[in-house]
Amino acid sequence: MSLHRRTLLAGAMSAAAAGLLSGCGGADLDDLLEQAAAAPTKPARLTWWVSEIPSRRGAVVADEIIRAFERSHPRIQVSKINALSTSDGNRSAIATQLAGGSPQPDVYLGDTTWPAQFGHSSLALPVETLLPDGFWDAYPAALRNGSTYRGRTYAVPFFTDSTYLFYRKDLLAKHGLRVPRSWEELLRTSRTVQRAGDTEAGFLWQAAVTESLTANVTEFLADAGAAVLDGRGKAVLGGAAAERAFSLMAEFTSSGVTPRTVATYQESDAQDAFVSGRGLFLRNWSYAWVNASTPEVSRVAGKVGATLRPGFEGTGRSGVSCAGGWSNFVNPSSRALSAAMEFARFCAGDEVQRLLAREAGVVPAMTSVLDGREARAAGDPTVLRAADLRLVARPVQTPYYPQVSKALYTPANAVVRGTLSPAAGVRAARDGLRTALEGKAL
Repeated sequence: MSLHRRTLLAGAMSAAAAGLLSGCGGADLDDLLEQAAAAPTKPARLTWWVSEIPSRRGAVVADEIIRAFERSHPRIQVSKINALSTSDGNRSAIATQLAGGSPQPDVYLGDTTWPAQFGHSSLALPVETLLPDGFWDAYPAALRNGSTYRGRTYAVPFFTDSTYLFYRKDLLAKHGLRVPRSWEELLRTSRTVQRAGDTEAGFLWQAAVTESLTANVTEFLADAGAAVLDGRGKAVLGGAAAERAFSLMAEFTSSGVTPRTVATYQESDAQDAFVSGRGLFLRNWSYAWVNASTPEVSRVAGKVGATLRPGFEGTGRSGVSCAGGWSNFVNPSSRALSAAMEFARFCAGDEVQRLLAREAGVVPAMTSVLDGREARAAGDPTVLRAADLRLVARPVQTPYYPQVSKALYTPANAVVRGTLSPAAGVRAARDGLRTALEGKAL
């Protein structure tokens, strides 16, 4: 998720602060929080910056949420602003707009990696005092931690996203093979089915020079037991465990189990290859289950299973998933702060969370909903097994996260392409992380 804009991070805080103060009649932060805390009693019109939410049954999920909110808040109208299709594009577009002090959108859907950058740059309203006592008890601890920067919370939970291993049940059954329990077994299984001519690719994943690869690297490092940062936020990447993770990424392509084009793959590319029948295994986010299981878009519908990601042999670690998802942020320059905050809280509440379980191909953020009737009825294994995951966070607790991410995905991509050795890739990543954390990277 590299932004490629040095001036935004350098100047966004002052620009946004100016917009925050001037755009709200000269109000300071305490005044803004007082406005946001008030019950919305006046008619209001809100805009919600929202990307398309995967749907189970064809409904436009965002529209369903808006209708539910307007039924219970008849004096508030909400209209959508259609967000871009990628996290990188959304981050760039919304940050640029908010840095200019725009009052719209009032609420915007943002990645769980954004809070530190957007909070640091005054592009999001701190909401910890605007949430009821005990609010976070209903949500995963990893989500709360990722929403907080320097003791302040900048995001209200909406849905989470986790990664799984999707696989062709029919091909494994044909060859009498089980679902792999380790990466080493996955390599062996892939070669067996490939040699038989039953699949073009063994394992499909995401290794493009984008945030997609950062998420994969985070998982492989966690599989091997390698840390990226220590408790003080210092770069500590290195050693045999880190090299084991980078060596696995290199082996996927060097062995032919993964096509070399994976170095250009983001989530949609890997998913498209899998649903068209070109892969045996796929690492992707939970929403891929809906797409792979829908006959209208998938040639392998009915032939797909989903399980937790495997781990390395001998480590005892499996089921690792990068903690992902999307949360709602409140624009501090909104002219309807109380209504905007009410909408953000509504999206985190029981009614919408159950609606997500029923209609959306995503994992609701509210933990109790995962055991509820709607989740069971949906029969989605990525929802039903969410509690079994070992969630790991990307190193997001820095306003320089885009540069930190780039420091990981750039050498990792070179390792996948075979132009950098695993050991050299680890060293390059560590050096890049140190530069990024000092705010000196592009």
